[in-house]
Amino acid sequence: MIRKKSVQAILITLILFSILSLNLIISEEETQTEIDKAYACFETELGDNCGNTRSTKQAAFNLLAGSYSSSFQSDCKSALNKIKKSNCWGETDTSPCNIKSTALALLALEHVQADTEDYVKWLLDNKKSQTGLTWFLEIDSNNKTTCKINNQQIIIEENKKISGIPASGLIKTYNNYWFQVNNIEKNYTISCDKDFKTALIYQKPGSNVYHISSETHSALEHDSVTERVNSYCFSTSGLCDYEGTLWATLALAKAGEDISSYIPYLTSMSDKTENKKFLPSAFLYILTMSDDYYSELMGLQKSNSYWDESRNKFYDTALALLALQNINTDEVERAKRYLTSVQKESGCWQSDTAFILHATWPKNPVISGGGSSISDCESFGHYCTSIGECDYDKTLNNFYCSSSAEVCCETKQQELTCSEKAGIICDLDQECIGDRVSAYDTSDCCIGDCQAIEIETECGKAGYYCKSQCSESQEEKSVYSDSCDFGEICCANKPDEGGGSWLLIILLIILIILVILAIIFRNQLKVWIFKRKSGYKSKKQGGPPTRPQAPGFLPIPRQLIPRYPTQRPSGRPKNQGSESDKEFDDTMKKLKDMSK
Repeated sequence: MIRKKSVQAILITLILFSILSLNLIISEEETQTEIDKAYACFETELGDNCGNTRSTKQAAFNLLAGSYSSSFQSDCKSALNKIKKSNCWGETDTSPCNIKSTALALLALEHVQADTEDYVKWLLDNKKSQTGLTWFLEIDSNNKTTCKINNQQIIIEENKKISGIPASGLIKTYNNYWFQVNNIEKNYTISCDKDFKTALIYQKPGSNVYHISSETHSALEHDSVTERVNSYCFSTSGLCDYEGTLWATLALAKAGEDISSYIPYLTSMSDKTENKKFLPSAFLYILTMSDDYYSELMGLQKSNSYWDESRNKFYDTALALLALQNINTDEVERAKRYLTSVQKESGCWQSDTAFILHATWPKNPVISGGGSSISDCESFGHYCTSIGECDYDKTLNNFYCSSSAEVCCETKQQELTCSEKAGIICDLDQECIGDRVSAYDTSDCCIGDCQAIEIETECGKAGYYCKSQCSESQEEKSVYSDSCDFGEICCANKPDEGGGSWLLIILLIILIILVILAIIFRNQLKVWIFKRKSGYKSKKQGGPPTRPQAPGFLPIPRQLIPRYPTQRPSGRPKNQGSESDKEFDDTMKKLKDMSK
């Protein structure tokens, strides 16, 4: 019997596996059909003039999505050139130049390996150092040491406090443990007579959080290091343009520029309410590959399907998927399925069709320039990685990748495994209580604890129990047994043989209570029944007019005087008493006659 059941279980497992595999193949084919339909619609909208758009943003996205076709490339580059003003772009051909529009155009042109040197220069000319951050300099040593900062001598005491007069541009702060940097455009050369370390620290206005710069320096005794605040944003108006800086940093990274000086501003200002609508965690994950931004981005997904921070779910979902192109998780797959489920009949989306296609299902660009083709990065043994994964000096500019969020990297950084990140991989029947990050050996590494997922079976939903064997007072509900774990059946309590029921017991108790009440109040009940049957009505007695009640006061109660003494004589004189007395006597007499 056991062997027979085991064979049956194996056959059922194989059948289920075959069905799931077939469903997966069908699902993939259906998805590919929807993608092909979307690209067909996109090509129809582009026509032979890049969609005849006057929008820089739309022309840039059209160029990114249509980069697989040389004719589309030519049309969209021409469209961008028509909108361009000198070496920069505005939102339309009649708008003044701004950071975001120029960055979008630069990103698209860089993706197809166009000449972008002048546009890079325009962006760099519009960076500014006054980002609103407060900067500090820390010098640390294991021993008391005498140091010079720009030839101005100070002493780092045993307790790490600073004594002495600091160099121009610095003031002691944080209880004399740090220097505040007042002149952020100045170099500070530091040397000490003991081994030492230096670091720059920054703080957002109104915040108690301190951020340590990505670079720290160390030197041996009598050697020197130079520290300089290297922090910028982009602006055309004097005030930092946060969204523009996000796109400019991404575009400059794609162009092979060092972007480390823009990260402090972007990270420190990412949690400001007015900046959250730009979905900064998507950009910062591309630029830094930080687990914190990965977790934050995943946490913003709505209904496990889409993103919607700017009130444009198509644009936001495309931006999130641009950051997650190399991540294979259920959340990413659900977002893709969501997009295919809301396509219009034509195959396009309500908006941002070009951006969705490039961010979610990009195609390799067709690139040729200077008479020789630019090669596919991975065909030559290199690696298409997210911008944040490749060191600046390892980026190769003569190769292309399918996504604008990727660069060709000479070597691939060995990502840490889940255990190296102090995480764990949850089982299929568990969920992560904590942050979920990507690791070398899994895209679903849990930084926290794994907790069993409580899934209610159909047997449980019906109010029954999954057990290995039903008790004597239970019987099997075979209809629901398949929902139980292997080796278990669905058990339900047998009906009460005596026919008893809690409902009947409760009804009986209620009836008993009603009978008792009827006995206690039988006289009142008789009067009520009599009046209902006979239509008898008491005469209305006139009384003194009601005295008006002064507002704001409670009514004055009248003294209640009993009509009869508590003990009445056995005989009652005739023709005595009020009309109400006679009325009461008549009523009682009739009731007495009824009771006979």
